[in-house]
Amino acid sequence: MTLNEFRAHKYLCFEWRNLLRTNAILQRVLAVMEENHPARFALRGDKEDDVSPTRAAIELGLTRGYSKYGDMLRLMAEPIQAGKVEQIGEPTYEKPPQLPEEEVTHA
Repeated sequence: MTLNEFRAHKYLCFEWRNLLRTNAILQRVLAVMEENHPARFALRGDKEDDVSPTRAAIELGLTRGYSKYGDMLRLMAEPIQAGKVEQIGEPTYEKPPQLPEEEVTHA
């Protein structure tokens, strides 16, 4: 099952949202995971406090993956409506139509 299939399901998304709101254990688990996010901790370098580019790239990937996973758990509680996705087609690379000067508002 894909993320979009889960979110479009008639009851899974709503049950997950309810669990996120009401289940104290699940709320505590998510809080602990957020408090222990790898981005909250400094990288330990070598004896000169240096971090190699390879290690930095690995740590960045770990941090991004950790963030994505937590974001997806929360996103699963937001339903999408099947058929509501607007298809805009392929790009035409044409300039957008210009509004007449009197319709343009200045902030």
